[in-house]
Amino acid sequence: GAVFVAERRTDKSDVKTPASDNSRIRRIVAAILVVVFALGYIAVIVFYRTGFDQTFSPPTPPKGGVAVVFAPTKVDPDARSTSGDVLMFLSPELLDSSGKSKVPLRLELFPALTKNSLDYAAGQIPSPVAVTIPTPGIVQQYPIDTYQVGFSARTTANPVLGRGTEVPTQTSVFFQVPGWNLADVQVTQDSASEVTTTAVISRSGSTKTVAALMLVLMVALAVIAVLVVQSTATGRMRLELNVASWITAMLFALLPIRGFLPGDPPIGSWIDILVFFWVEATIMVCVALAAIGLLMRAREKRRSSKV
Repeated sequence: GAVFVAERRTDKSDVKTPASDNSRIRRIVAAILVVVFALGYIAVIVFYRTGFDQTFSPPTPPKGGVAVVFAPTKVDPDARSTSGDVLMFLSPELLDSSGKSKVPLRLELFPALTKNSLDYAAGQIPSPVAVTIPTPGIVQQYPIDTYQVGFSARTTANPVLGRGTEVPTQTSVFFQVPGWNLADVQVTQDSASEVTTTAVISRSGSTKTVAALMLVLMVALAVIAVLVVQSTATGRMRLELNVASWITAMLFALLPIRGFLPGDPPIGSWIDILVFFWVEATIMVCVALAAIGLLMRAREKRRSSKV
């Protein structure tokens, strides 16, 4: 008899209840979410900080020439342009004892949306000049949109006398714009006094990570809304007015989330065509189904009360 009771106790202890299974599933899901959010947080911090870790070092101009540095300060994807400062550094052969230019210089930039001919008078230290360069690209491809930036620089001395004397020129780009990265920089020496520089500007990893996280959460909300409506339709969950109100509120809550995406992508970007509009449409359908369910239940109650 004692052996039989022990066997019965052993059998009962081995049986897993649905509550224990649900608790285990909740713990696993919670652990996965914590790990995913922790990795995403670390990735965003690392990617965002890389845009501030660069240190500017003055370039070394060629002998008897100048070094031109373009330092972007703003990337405008809507206007397809990049604004920044042009810095000019002179070689010792072009400087007097006080560190000022011995000869007047003219720097020509092409293409440029602002003044593309920059004059530096003799007897002065060349100061930074703000310029804007066209940057073609498609902002609707956010957050994987890329922009091609390129310019040609040519420097001459004594420009008053016609074309002037060619001055050896070298160019570089110092890029430190939050939210953006610069890659594939190529410098082509067309002649001793003319250089062409091209590069590719893209969104930083932090922007891409946050945008991807927001899109995944939008899809998750749509899936949850579908599961809730399905549960109420099959009778596993009672359809209450507060459930329908929650689904309706979620429909309007997605709009500010879409507007808070980093970089402020315009309406009609590929993320809207691929994800956002479909998430909104799915939740709209769920709202309609929930409302229909409430109306049908009210109609059944009226019929039962008459009977």
